[in-house]
Amino acid sequence: MFEKILLATDGSETALKAARAAGDLAAKVNGVITLLFVMEPFNEMAYISLPGYELGIDPEKVERFQRESAHAVLERTAEVIKATGAVFSSRYEIGAPPAVIVSVAETESFDVIVIGSRGRGPLASFLLGSVCDRVVHRAHCPVLVIK
Repeated sequence: MFEKILLATDGSETALKAARAAGDLAAKVNGVITLLFVMEPFNEMAYISLPGYELGIDPEKVERFQRESAHAVLERTAEVIKATGAVFSSRYEIGAPPAVIVSVAETESFDVIVIGSRGRGPLASFLLGSVCDRVVHRAHCPVLVIK
């Protein structure tokens, strides 16, 4: 039933728990995981220079930083999945995380999305993170939320 699993990660501790759960699920059903990390695009307008002050933002350095950050998140998450023995592949996209996650899940016909929730305090622990919440409400397939 859940043989094609999309695991959305941001590298957080909750996302690593989700990776363990996805790996365990995939191992039980002979499923395959696609590990997806989505990074917000660099917003150059947020760094407009003030008169007389040049920020000196180098788009190539920003792109390299994004790639290196994505690689680090994917590697850390991959280690968790490897420990479960599950089969997986990794990918990195740039865009609005909820929209990209939902789009990839739908266009590539995933059976389930696995994603971590997040809690920032006693009250927030009852609430889903904004990315998770948007994915849950927009996804065409079941979403397994891990706390």
